[in-house]
Formats: sequence, C-alpha cells, structure tokens
Amino acid sequence: MKQQDKILIIGGGFGGARVANDLAKAGFNDVTLVDRKDYFEVTYSTLRTLVQPEIGDRARMKYAELINCKFVQGDVSELRHNEALMADGQVLPFDYAVVATGSSYGSFPVAKSDKQLTIEGRKKEFTAAHDQLENASSVLIIGGGPVGVELAGEIIGQYPQKSVTLAQGSGRLLDALAPKASRLAETQLASLGVNILLNTRLSETDEFYRNSDVVYLCVGQKPNTALMQTNFAGSVTDRGLIKVDASLRVEGTQNLYALGDCSNAPGLKLGYLADIQATLLAKNIVAAVQGKRSKPYKSSPDMALIPIGPEKGFVQLPFMVTTFRPLVNMKQKDMFISRQYGNLGIKR
Repeated sequence: MKQQDKILIIGGGFGGARVANDLAKAGFNDVTLVDRKDYFEVTYSTLRTLVQPEIGDRARMKYAELINCKFVQGDVSELRHNEALMADGQVLPFDYAVVATGSSYGSFPVAKSDKQLTIEGRKKEFTAAHDQLENASSVLIIGGGPVGVELAGEIIGQYPQKSVTLAQGSGRLLDALAPKASRLAETQLASLGVNILLNTRLSETDEFYRNSDVVYLCVGQKPNTALMQTNFAGSVTDRGLIKVDASLRVEGTQNLYALGDCSNAPGLKLGYLADIQATLLAKNIVAAVQGKRSKPYKSSPDMALIPIGPEKGFVQLPFMVTTFRPLVNMKQKDMFISRQYGNLGIKR
C-alpha cells in the first residue's frame, strides 16, 4: 500500500469520522479530516438532549480527541480535482477525497447545528433551547417524518402537562416507512396526548402557528453540497445530492467519493446507513490504491427504529414492524451513544 497517499475527508459526521479512522487504521499516515465544527456529536441523541440537556455531555467529543488523523477546522468553499480551497484561503491537496458533508436543518438547529462551531457553544445552544421549551405551555411541531415524530414523543414524555401538536402535510405520519409504522406512530403519540393534524400545512400566517409558544420546523432538510457547484455541478442532482456510482465514487471522477446524506446512494438517509457506507468506502479506497476492484454498495431494506418518548416506540424491519421491547430498547437505553463511539473505537 502507498501509505503516502494523501486522503482528505470533508465532513466529520458518522460517515466521515468512520472513514477517517478506518483509513488511519488501514495504514494511511496522511489522512486529514475537515469539519466546520471542533466537535463530533451523536445526533441520534439530540432530540432527547433537548429535554435532558445533560445527555449532550456524553454525546459530544472534540475531534482532536476522537480521530486518529490530522484535523482541520474550517469551511471548504470549493472542491477541485486534487485540492480543496478553504474559506480562509488555505489549500489542502489530496490524492483521494471523500465528501461526507451531510445535511442540515436551517430551521431546526437543535437537530443539527449550523451555527455553533465549538463544543462550548453547542452546549449553550441546547441550554437556551431547553429553557425556552420548559417555559412553554403549547408546542407546535411541523413535519411528521422521523424527526418530528421522535421529537413529539420526547417532549410529551418529559412534559405530559404541555399541549403538543404535530402537523403533517401528507395523509400519514412517517410516509416514507410502512403503513403499519405510520399507524403505530399515530396510535402511540395519541395515547400520550399528542394532537395530530394530518393533511395540514401551517405557516407563520396561521393563527394556530402564531398562538403556539414554541414552534419546531422539522422540514426542509437540505444536503450540504455547495462546495461541488464550481467544478462538479454536473455531478449533482436537481435535489442537490452528489451522484455516486455503485462503489460510492462521484460520477465522472476517479478520486472523489461521497456518502451519507449528501449523496444519492440508494436508501433512506439514516445515520446507521452512513456508517455502513463508510465501512465499505474505506475498503474501496484501499482497493483503489492497490489497483484492485471496488465492491458495490448494496442498499439495505428500509429499516428504522423510532422511539416515542422513554417508554414507547417501534422498529421497522425488512419483514415486519414490531413494538418488541428489547429491540426498541436498543436505542432507548442511551440513544446509541455508546454504540456510535464504539464504532469509532472509543469507549464513552
């Protein structure tokens, strides 16, 4: 193996951090991870952290302590064929690069912060959000996907006295999952006292919206792919996703790869799939360096684990949807914090 090959990983979420550590473990001694933030965060836990802020102390860790390679904090403003231009003018050359920039909720920073770039700032952001929620009597959540459903469960589970309403634009919650998953989500949330509004689109002009003490917009998730627009616009879909082939290589390139929320790899945009893709991608980069054939990414059947408050939830498996408690508890126990750090070789 040519251990001197320069590897650049752009984005330090589940996929990016896993690729960086796997390649370092494989023997590459010139791996650099770039991220806007100075910390890694287990985002599975962020919704529960809103109601229990102390969880965030376990869920976050500075990259300098997490990864086994070089870390650079900053923005990549432009990706070129063999180098990345940083917003501060720094240029990072590479032989192979992985784009793992993920996605963002501009309207709901608690889920994925796009402004708090330090671990200290992120903690303050959650403290402020928690205080706002605690002082609210009525809560409106717009968007009935996995984030909106899980958030409604966390809030009503911690604050059963609050009025919590979940508004969904389509005719069922979790409309990307199986119909049984939708029915379970609606039944379980309703049993906890959540008011569910289907086929309802609310905006700031609606009276119900204006009269709610706090509103969470769990819609509008966008891939973070602006860095591709200058030199690789043809490799980006109309939805802003990076086009990749079966080996997760960016279409039309030889040395660029992409994975997770920012790519158009098949399957749902879920954290555990980014980790699976990262494991394969690290092996494919090793294969590319050795002149061997890459392995294709085979999308998994749509699976999801949706907790609804601390006591309820369900799991969608390829062959069934179930409320079997031991399966639900896999996430309920600590929101996959220990598991995610374990994937990175860290005990937490």
